[in-house]
Amino acid sequence: TVVVNKVLKQVMDFYLSAEEENIHMLEVALDNQDFHVLMDLGDKLYGHGSSFGFPFITQIGKKIELAAIDKVSFVLFSLIHSLKVYLKNVSVNYR
Repeated sequence: TVVVNKVLKQVMDFYLSAEEENIHMLEVALDNQDFHVLMDLGDKLYGHGSSFGFPFITQIGKKIELAAIDKVSFVLFSLIHSLKVYLKNVSVNYR
């Protein structure tokens, strides 16, 4: 469960939907071994996670960025899978 500022409630569905699309783009980039795209998407996740109050997304985004720099495909696969599972199971509470 993530506790998010109630001001973000109106955009939360859009944000989570956009992150699902990012997962798809990460998977395609990994299939194509496009480490530059993976690095960019990891950086975006890092920033979005912080902005929207999702520390796990922030952490995983940074790890994706670093793994893409090092071109470690098996780590990227694991991180993308973890992000996918997280987004399927995360619940949001507003304060």
